[in-house]
Amino acid sequence: MCDPTPVRNWMIACAVAVFAAAAIVIGAAIANGSWWYTYLSPIGMLVAAAATGGAMVFCSQALSALDTYCTCIGKRCDGACNNLRAALRAAMTVLGIQATACLTVAAYAWIPGAANPAQWVIIGSLIVEAALIISAIAFYNALVACGSASTPPPKPPAPPGMPPIGAAPR
Repeated sequence: MCDPTPVRNWMIACAVAVFAAAAIVIGAAIANGSWWYTYLSPIGMLVAAAATGGAMVFCSQALSALDTYCTCIGKRCDGACNNLRAALRAAMTVLGIQATACLTVAAYAWIPGAANPAQWVIIGSLIVEAALIISAIAFYNALVACGSASTPPPKPPAPPGMPPIGAAPR
């Protein structure tokens, strides 16, 4: 029996890591808006970059689990497998861009208020990214439905000299 659960679990881990990164950037933005705690903002942005990188790793693990599951269920669900695979690869690409943005903003986040516009854009982008990962659950559900659909059993062969089962008599 093929088990799709690891794919779902890695996708959930990826979404949680993205939400965590967004929360960390919110804290870094609040720190950057302060005169007294601005020194914490670059640290927060570096931690957010690490959390975003972690989300990329989780998406990579989901892809690996997806490949295993798709191999197990065979060719009948190639379309559903390809849809989810494309969504996860796109998510990884965007997460890589977000991690780079976090690292870039960390370079100047020590200046009070200078990083706030970029930080709020990163926060919005990360929340949209989490929504996109969660929406990939629709592809996951289609894949599971396809993978669990029973295929009709093959007809038993007819004994020698007998017509096949279901054939019209002669």
